[in-house]
Amino acid sequence: MTLLFGPEEGWSLAPVAAWLYTEGRRLPDPIALINGLAAQLDAAGARVDRIRFTSGTLHPQLMAWGAFWNRGAPAELWEGRHGILESDAYLGSPAQHVREKGLPYRRRLEQVADGDHPVLHEMRAEGMTDYYAAPLVSSTGTVSFFAVASTSPRGFDDADLARFDALVNLLAPLIEILNGRRVTLGLLDAFVGPRISGRILSGQVKRGDGERIEAAFWYSDLRGFTRLSESLEPAKLLRLLNDYFETCANAAATRGGEILQFIGDAVLIVFEIRRPADEPAVCEAALDAAVDAFAAIAVLNHQRRRAGDPPIEFGLGLHLGTVTHANVGAPYRLAFNVVGPAVNKTARIQAITKEAGVPLLMSQEFAAHIQRPLRSAGRFDLRGVAGTQELFALPEEAS
Repeated sequence: MTLLFGPEEGWSLAPVAAWLYTEGRRLPDPIALINGLAAQLDAAGARVDRIRFTSGTLHPQLMAWGAFWNRGAPAELWEGRHGILESDAYLGSPAQHVREKGLPYRRRLEQVADGDHPVLHEMRAEGMTDYYAAPLVSSTGTVSFFAVASTSPRGFDDADLARFDALVNLLAPLIEILNGRRVTLGLLDAFVGPRISGRILSGQVKRGDGERIEAAFWYSDLRGFTRLSESLEPAKLLRLLNDYFETCANAAATRGGEILQFIGDAVLIVFEIRRPADEPAVCEAALDAAVDAFAAIAVLNHQRRRAGDPPIEFGLGLHLGTVTHANVGAPYRLAFNVVGPAVNKTARIQAITKEAGVPLLMSQEFAAHIQRPLRSAGRFDLRGVAGTQELFALPEEAS
């Protein structure tokens, strides 16, 4: 313990350890943690000019995340997508050695040779003289990665390395806590959306919790999905669905919309209106998003036809209204849902697009806030909606 924490053998890890388990464990994000750790190591007298830690994670898009710190530069959050383990950045790297063997990796950087991994040459070019990486082992046995480097001509001695080995054991539980938070947020965002995940994490978890919201609603539905599901092999059908969903999601997100639900091959998207004065701007944004989606699908369909695949065709309805966004379901299986006639009307408007022969239709309530030219597509009976409804479309040339 004297070797690890006592001042007589050089710098002391004791104040760093005390900080980690007082202030450090309450820090909300990896950047704050790595900045604080760097400051504490500096104050203790450690010769550290570069710090890295990474952690594997559970996320639909990410395989791992990490935090990077270099002296004199802002700390950075790193995110590694699925497939990173097959990349040149990983193969043959110290990270691969540590993660797959579960053993430390030490290298004096003046000894770097031509065949060594590029990250070692990168550190040497930055003036680093010594490098040490060690496994961060979680409570479940998962191995992550911690590394430090120094520009000191002396580099690290045996006492330094012993302290770093002790440091990773202190640091591992904190990174595991941060990873747990990121997994929770990432999965909630991916599977229920940022809006709902925020409400869940703020405590709205009881059945019946909800609020009234005004919004512009988008409801789109694929054409001929039953036929496609019967004629396409599963892999091609899933690719078609994912391309369609991704196109709608990207177009809406750029304009402030958020997917509330996937309903089979249909998509329900909300563009929330927080103030009455925002109604025109939000409706214009929703219409712009719809136009963007059709344009992007047109490009995609050109590629699909060249590949011999069927085109993606869909109808889209836009409406303006107020709904209740609430937590509903059985006691042990809940979901946030939107309840109210506005959503039903939006779906019915979409259903008329095929009858009207246009892919995009808007309600009178929605169209009243649009400044660009529109044309009346006629009056229609909407199932479950009282009275005939006038619906609007883009001009012929725009359609």
